[in-house]
Amino acid sequence: MNTDKMTDRIETKRLVLFPYTKENLHLFNTDLNKFEEEFGVVYRGEELDHLLRSFLKRLENEIAEDPVNYLYFTEFLIVLKETDHIIGSIDFKYVPKDGLTEVGYGLNPSYEGNGYMTEALTAFLKFGKSKGIKTVRADTLKDNIKSQNVLKRCGFEFLNEDKNLWLEIKLI
Repeated sequence: MNTDKMTDRIETKRLVLFPYTKENLHLFNTDLNKFEEEFGVVYRGEELDHLLRSFLKRLENEIAEDPVNYLYFTEFLIVLKETDHIIGSIDFKYVPKDGLTEVGYGLNPSYEGNGYMTEALTAFLKFGKSKGIKTVRADTLKDNIKSQNVLKRCGFEFLNEDKNLWLEIKLI
């Protein structure tokens, strides 16, 4: 893994989280093999289907439009140090408003059950707090017990319910 190229990275005992920048996301979108070679990683994250590819193209444009705040809405790739595999991603969904934002994440199902997402989210919340974020919300499907458990282990508490469950954590 080439961590020197991973600007604004967050490290934990088992993981490295690093954000897509305008440049590295363009490389990812146009030449995944070269991206993997340059960063010394192997992509094993969420399936790169049409929906995800479309999202990543839009994200590339959004980063270009707001380079000052991109850390608040770009995807951070989650890399397993042991194998250099990208196993998922995590992000804040938008630039904080009055200290409030939302978090989202995804993990390749074959890596579930090892505490990786709890470890990633814990570190990501600490990073958010250092950037002035005061409150983070998350929504999850009502039947997504695994995601609810990750959020609860990280200190999120039930906020309300509509078609999804909403949880929140105060970082102050």
